[in-house]
Amino acid sequence: MPDHDTKTERGIGEPCIGVLVPTYDNRDTLDRVLRSAASHGLRVVVVDDASTDGCDRIIADLEREGVVHRSFRSTHNLGKAGALRAGFELMRRNGFTHAITCDSDAQHDTDLVPVFAKAIRDDPGSYLLGCRFPLHPDQPRRNLLGRTSSNVAIRAHCGIAVGDAPCGFRGWPLELAATIRGLSGRYAWEEEMITRAAWAGWPIHAIDVPAIYHARGTRVSHYRFRRDWSEGIGIYLLLLGEALLPRIHRGTPRRRPFRSSFVRRFDRLLSPGPLRGRRPEAATNRWFQVVALLSAAVVATVAPASQATIAVVAWCGWRWHAGFAAMAVAALPSLDATPVPRSVVEWIAVAGAASMLSGVLRPRPGGSTRDSTS
Repeated sequence: MPDHDTKTERGIGEPCIGVLVPTYDNRDTLDRVLRSAASHGLRVVVVDDASTDGCDRIIADLEREGVVHRSFRSTHNLGKAGALRAGFELMRRNGFTHAITCDSDAQHDTDLVPVFAKAIRDDPGSYLLGCRFPLHPDQPRRNLLGRTSSNVAIRAHCGIAVGDAPCGFRGWPLELAATIRGLSGRYAWEEEMITRAAWAGWPIHAIDVPAIYHARGTRVSHYRFRRDWSEGIGIYLLLLGEALLPRIHRGTPRRRPFRSSFVRRFDRLLSPGPLRGRRPEAATNRWFQVVALLSAAVVATVAPASQATIAVVAWCGWRWHAGFAAMAVAALPSLDATPVPRSVVEWIAVAGAASMLSGVLRPRPGGSTRDSTS
C-alpha cells in the first residue's frame, strides 16, 4: 500500500488517476456509465454496495472485457460513504494516487472525466468539486433547498463558499481520503469532507458540470429524505460545534491549516465575499449573509446587554466567519449600554455597513469552469 506521502506530493512522477464508480441497484444505467468512463483512457474501479438487481453480473462481464480494471463487492450495504471509502482503499492498494468519483445513475456527464484528469495533473494537491451550473429547470425544489442549506452550513463551518456541496462528481487526492476521517455513514459524508478538508488546509476548487435529471418516472435514487436529511442536520450541527473550538488540524509541509484558516477568517471579517453575480458561490455568500444578519438581529433583541454578550458575539462571529456586519448588529445594543464612547459605537456601525458594501462592490467570481473557492 502506498504511504501517505505519495510520489505526487514529493513532486516525483505523474499522478496515477482512476475513475471510481460506487453502485447500488443501478443495473439500467451501470453498463453505459462504466463503458463511457473507460472510453477516456483511465482505469475504472467499481464498488458494488451489495446490489440486489444483478449489477454484480454486469460488473463481472465488463471486468472480463477489460472495461473494468478492479471491482469490489460488499457482502452488506455500506451506504455511499462506506462504498467510497472501500473504493479509495482498493485504489490505494493498487497504486493509484487520485480518484475521479462519479455516480452510476447516469446523472454525471462522464465526458468531463478528462477535464477532471487535466485539473488533477495541473494541481495534484487540490480537492476538486463538481458544481452543477447552470441549474436544471426540472431540479426538484426539495433538492435545491438541501443543496443551498448544505452550502450555507459549509460557509459557516470553514468560510469557503461552495456552489454545490452534495455533488458527487469530484476529484480526490487519495491522501486526503486516507488521512481525514468523516463521521457520517451515508450521503452527508461527502459534504462533511469538504469542511474537514478545508480545516486541514487542502485547496478546494470547483469545476462546472451540467445538471442532468432524468424523467421523474425513470430516476433511481436511494436518498431517503427523512433519514438522510436528519443525519445531515446532525452532522452540520456537530461541525458547527467543532468550529467553535480551536484545534490543531492535521496538515503537511505544503498545507498550513492554521495560517490558511486565520487568513480566511480575517478576510471574511472584512468582507463577506462576492455578493453579486449568478455564480452559485455568490449565491451561497448571499444566503449566508441573510442567515447571519437575521441571527444577529435575534441576538441583539433577546440577549442581555453586557460585556459577556459582546465577548460571545465576537468569538462566535470570528469562528463562524460571520463577518463584521453581522457581528456589529448583534453587539451594538450591548456596546451602547456599556461605558464605551459614542463615537466608538458609531464607528463600529459604519464599519459594519462598509463591510457589507464591500461584498457588493467586490468583483464577481470568474465564469471559468475551474473556479477557485479556497
